[in-house]
Amino acid sequence: MNNLVPKDSRLEIKFITQDLNYPLVVNWIKLNKENFKKRYLDRIVNNIYFDSFDYEAFKDNIYGSSSRMKVRYRWYSHFNEEKKGKLEFKFKRNIFGWKRRFEVPGLKINSNLRLKKLKEIIKDNLSGYEKIIFENNCEPKIINQYKREYYENYNKKFRVTIDTLHNIYDQRFYKKVNLVKKTLIQKYVIVEFKFDRDSSHLSKEMLKTLPFRISRNSKYINSIRSVSGI
Repeated sequence: MNNLVPKDSRLEIKFITQDLNYPLVVNWIKLNKENFKKRYLDRIVNNIYFDSFDYEAFKDNIYGSSSRMKVRYRWYSHFNEEKKGKLEFKFKRNIFGWKRRFEVPGLKINSNLRLKKLKEIIKDNLSGYEKIIFENNCEPKIINQYKREYYENYNKKFRVTIDTLHNIYDQRFYKKVNLVKKTLIQKYVIVEFKFDRDSSHLSKEMLKTLPFRISRNSKYINSIRSVSGI
């Protein structure tokens, strides 16, 4: 895996809190001196997370590897709308993150789609290094879904997202895409901060005013733990 960090990578910091703290989070954003404003309309986000047969991506995160990667297919819509999405390779080097995205023509997610066919369609649309990565991490593990709010500061150097209404759908033991049987989970809010690399020194001052303690968080790790009981 290439360990070079691209110049367009971003500093990414997440924290998780109980859903009852949602009003405090929104209030902190609206009253912040960075003058955050909504960037987009709220959207429903869906992700199919892939991993190796023996959960290499999961283990890299759990063990705190400084160099790790996740593979996912992301689309924006309610399940019954079958919107097109993109395959994403999400790379992380320490606190810096970046993505590579790929169109997957002909792929629409629905409950009649066999997981074997899902993998075949994605493989057929990749080549070279990206195809090798996917072939080594092509097992669909879970689908998660949530509502996302987007905020951006006055000079567009800081971005904050708030994710609520989380749902998780186990894919590990199904032949077709499971969009029906949810896993029971607690309600929570995930807040993520993204900064330009040249603004990292300013981010420290801003985060000092947070009403909650920052902790490591990964939606994929949370989801696997929820469906497996780890």
